[in-house]
Amino acid sequence: MDVMSAVPLVEQLSREMGISTATALFDGPAPRAVDPVLAPMFRRGGLPRGEIVTLTGGQSLSCALAAIAVATQEQKWCAGIGLGEPAVSSIADLGVDLDHFVNLVTPAEDWLRVASILIESFDILVIDPGFLPSAGERARLLAKVRERKISLISLTSMPGSTEQIEITDTQWSGTEHGHGRLRSCLVQARSQTGVHRFLLPGPDGTPAEAPAPSPSEGVFERPVIRSVS
Repeated sequence: MDVMSAVPLVEQLSREMGISTATALFDGPAPRAVDPVLAPMFRRGGLPRGEIVTLTGGQSLSCALAAIAVATQEQKWCAGIGLGEPAVSSIADLGVDLDHFVNLVTPAEDWLRVASILIESFDILVIDPGFLPSAGERARLLAKVRERKISLISLTSMPGSTEQIEITDTQWSGTEHGHGRLRSCLVQARSQTGVHRFLLPGPDGTPAEAPAPSPSEGVFERPVIRSVS
């Protein structure tokens, strides 16, 4: 089929299915909005629907909660499974609307059953099984996520995830002279879209743009050893 003969097909799809371009046919549903500071970490600028995102490393729980904040503010229902018992005030400080967030403490052996139940009625799940689920468990979970088109964030590395975000470094500020209060945390994250730096929490608790490092700071830099021939 040449380009000209494809035009009528695209127009027909647009009329019958509401698809405006061929690209839209393959892109799937639009991602869920996230804080603009976090958006560059995701391939499509937000939480994908019907897919699993893994988010690992230091501050991963805070990053996951910050990523669901906009959805809860838009009155979407979100749930956490296996996250422990994070302070309610800390969750609210990250921008999460507590009226639309449920945190469940469940035995490790029940996490898949609980997740399967919540997938039926929640928009976003944040899970931390604490171990690598079996191939069968992962397949069943992914099938339900795709079917219901929910967004799922796993704090445990999980094969089959379409996006992997790793927090590679964190640097707290506020106690530089041995006293004071922790004010903010400079985070470096790596994803398929590159390396990203931001504050989490920022000065007001929510994500904030990271200040540009001065040439003398060398933030997050590692020493480079070169051989001399």
